[in-house]
Amino acid sequence: MDLSESTMSDAADKVADQLAILVARIKERMIEGGVVRSDETYIRYLDRIIPGGSARGYFWVYRGLDGDVIFDWQTSREHHHLADWLGADFEGILQSDGYEAYERYCELQRRRGKDVRRAACLAHIRRKFEKALKERPALVRWILKIIGRLYRTEAMLREHRAPPEVRARVRQNLSRPLIRLLGKAFRHLRATAILPKSTLGQALNYALGQWSAMETYLEDGRIEIDNNDTENDIRPSAVSKKNWLFIGHPEAGRRSAILYTLLISARNHGIDPQAYLKDVIERLPSMRPADLDALLPSAWAAAHRAKHPLAKPDRTATAA
Repeated sequence: MDLSESTMSDAADKVADQLAILVARIKERMIEGGVVRSDETYIRYLDRIIPGGSARGYFWVYRGLDGDVIFDWQTSREHHHLADWLGADFEGILQSDGYEAYERYCELQRRRGKDVRRAACLAHIRRKFEKALKERPALVRWILKIIGRLYRTEAMLREHRAPPEVRARVRQNLSRPLIRLLGKAFRHLRATAILPKSTLGQALNYALGQWSAMETYLEDGRIEIDNNDTENDIRPSAVSKKNWLFIGHPEAGRRSAILYTLLISARNHGIDPQAYLKDVIERLPSMRPADLDALLPSAWAAAHRAKHPLAKPDRTATAA
């Protein structure tokens, strides 16, 4: 059938409105889990009332312990969007890069008497030192070597599928001495003649600004050493915007966020996103509220993964 754009847009709007109830339930469970990993990515949107006709909007992306991920659409990167989404009652751990909004939210919660800690991302710290490699090759290679040893410990823990309590103990024995060594080295280097505005100086300042939060992963085995999983969740939207360039309207961003939430969460749980979404759209209108959890990506995956596994790329065909 040859459908008009307005008809398809109306259909997507109605479907997103129904699916929003599942996103709300995913959020409830994520907040209750006490660990949220967050990142944000910009994307331009069209709006006739804005001078120039377009502006920057943002997907704020939140990931929970079980692999569920939520895309939250906002028309700015203002700090209050994070605080509004997490709310005043959140307690636990928030993992992020060094964007000020995250630390300010943690400080706000602590003033409210809430137990909130921030966990930093070692990948962001490492990237800044990689950029400084040409300035002081021998020194930066030593720093990257120590960081590499920290990642080898994490690879070993993943290989053995170590539970959180074992991860915490191993990190205390193997990783904490290296974290302390790096922190001592960073403080010493910043006190030397390294120019603060040089690439290396900026890397040192960023690392030291994150270092207390970097120690959080040593103490809690549920936490990862970096936030790369959340960045991987964002990647499909980053690839997509190269194709369609703009969100067509501010309200379309909300619909896109709902669909991305369910599709990426389904992928993270190892199920075919198309099969999942088709089944959910067919069943959701007749579901009783008490039975809605069966349609969440994690529950659907447990029941249907064998029949609808996530398709893996044909690497032989790709190589050819």
